Amino acid sequence: MTDLVFITPSLKIGGGNRVFFELANCLADVFLVRIICPNNSEESNTFDINPLVTIEKFGRLGKNKFQKIANILKVFKMISSKFYDATIIVSDPIMCLFLRRIKKNKNLYRFIQADDYRIFDDGYILKSRILIKIYKALCLKSYHDKVKFIFNSKYVYDSFCQDSRRSDVPYNLVYPAINHDVFYNMFSSDRQMNICLVGRKHPWKGLATLSKTFQILSESVKSKIKGIFIISHEDLSEFEFPLNTVIVKPTNDIDISMIYNKSLIFISTSWWEGFGLPGLEAMACGCAVITSDSGGCREYAVDRENCLYFTPKNNEELAEKIETLVTNFDFAKKLSEKGMKTAKKFSWKNSAVQLKKIIENYKITSEARPC
Repeated sequence: MTDLVFITPSLKIGGGNRVFFELANCLADVFLVRIICPNNSEESNTFDINPLVTIEKFGRLGKNKFQKIANILKVFKMISSKFYDATIIVSDPIMCLFLRRIKKNKNLYRFIQADDYRIFDDGYILKSRILIKIYKALCLKSYHDKVKFIFNSKYVYDSFCQDSRRSDVPYNLVYPAINHDVFYNMFSSDRQMNICLVGRKHPWKGLATLSKTFQILSESVKSKIKGIFIISHEDLSEFEFPLNTVIVKPTNDIDISMIYNKSLIFISTSWWEGFGLPGLEAMACGCAVITSDSGGCREYAVDRENCLYFTPKNNEELAEKIETLVTNFDFAKKLSEKGMKTAKKFSWKNSAVQLKKIIENYKITSEARPC
């Protein structure tokens, strides 16, 4: 078996990391799978890991920016010297800027899972406009690196083509997906009127939109909402929420699934998403989904068919959608049923097959080239 190496910025919870871990789990029987990261965080995750998957950290614990950059460089130096025949896949937009340091390996893949060019525009991580400008210049340059590209949605592919001004890059698609043994509708009876969501502090995740929306909801609608569950490991004390709000820190995916199953409505408020996996997970668990029209969610979300759309950042629109579902249980149930049917189409096994075919096709093309 050949080596398949996923390079991540850390082992902590995150959508990009979930995709890599789930794909690694599925492909460990056909590849020697490794997940490698710089030792830049003590945070871990709640994912189930296939025992055949090797996980490695490199460097001393990074406690400042210089040490963290040094650890990233160590990872790429090690990859370049030891894994020149392996298939290497990188997704994190910052780490992708270092891909050209891997000189010998010709099996490099950049898996773009977001709008990498604009991902730091909200100023949450890169707080300086100068740093953002530098990053964006380097990002555009990296879009022309001699690597193979993979995308998680048509929205992400179109954004890449527009920003890079490239028309020669094939649309290699690998969807995020769902573990249907964990995320499924556990209850056949009618649900209580609870609302749930995944909360993040990044401004582009739109949690402020939800906070403001709750403030303008009518009292008659508020009185019908029994509870609001926000799934998050972050400190969200800067946001204002109703008194019936509970912040849930899950210890595993089953905890997340249980929150979805306790709720009638799931809300996603992002300004944009490469895909928007939590909305699909919530559909699988039987939630009626309200989502911002965030781009990537169009891969599975169809307005008034299996969800309701609202314009990102629009508090009034979101309030209207919440009122529609809170006051019309039959319509919410219809969206729930359609959503569950949609979610069944997405499995990690199928996504792993997509990735395996891409790798094999490139290998065949490479071997067929004349010397």
